Amino acid sequence: MSIELKPMTQADVSALMNLFQLYLYDMSKYMHWPISQEGRFEFDENIVLAYFRQADHHPYFIMSNGEIAGFALVRRYPYDADLIDMGQFFILGKFKRQGLGQAALKACLQRHPGDWQVRVLPQNAGAQSFWTKTITTLTNNAHHTSTGDYQGTEMTFIHFSSESALCSAD
Repeated sequence: MSIELKPMTQADVSALMNLFQLYLYDMSKYMHWPISQEGRFEFDENIVLAYFRQADHHPYFIMSNGEIAGFALVRRYPYDADLIDMGQFFILGKFKRQGLGQAALKACLQRHPGDWQVRVLPQNAGAQSFWTKTITTLTNNAHHTSTGDYQGTEMTFIHFSSESALCSAD
């Protein structure tokens, strides 16, 4: 299986908006967001549009053998510009548990060297397991975890360096 991190362009906004609905569907198990009368999740579209308007925001399709397998939205963390933040990360169900997520994170780290963080909802056991295992593997356990508030929601924060990840993973 080949993996590619493909930078999105303005022409990809519509595709990302469609994929974001699937991401919100997955997250609704934990956030209990209601569905609109039109059958869509309502959200502030500026969350997505910022990735096409701000220089420190980087949207990527995660591609597997030429097919969209998900997305990675990488940015400078708005509360600490020294941190690179995985804003949102999503892998379509048919691509899960194939090593694609780990390969996509490694590709993100190669493109954006520095100090990183990933934020995870504490109740999202699947994401907690994925991120902990993936970051532990890539960094040879050189990371630390904390809990805190992010925009009114308690989150688990996993902090690590791309340098430790790229040195350990090769």
